[in-house]
Amino acid sequence: MDKYTKTVLTIIAVSLTLIVVKLWEPREATAGVFSGGPTVGDLMALRDIKEPAKLQEAKDRLYRSIPLVRVQGGQISADVD
Repeated sequence: MDKYTKTVLTIIAVSLTLIVVKLWEPREATAGVFSGGPTVGDLMALRDIKEPAKLQEAKDRLYRSIPLVRVQGGQISADVD
């Protein structure tokens, strides 16, 4: 094998190793796509809120944290605010 082929294969091997390490890294499920998305724990925490005003405020905050994708006129627009 020539020097160029060894270099290319080494770069590929290092890249694949980094991908595997990144897959094993513990992160929340939405960390790569949407940061700060709601979790099951957020939904379960709503059950503990007894005051109607605070419950509604928590629900609104939870609904605003859900990422939305709108399709308009055949084009996809992702709203992740």
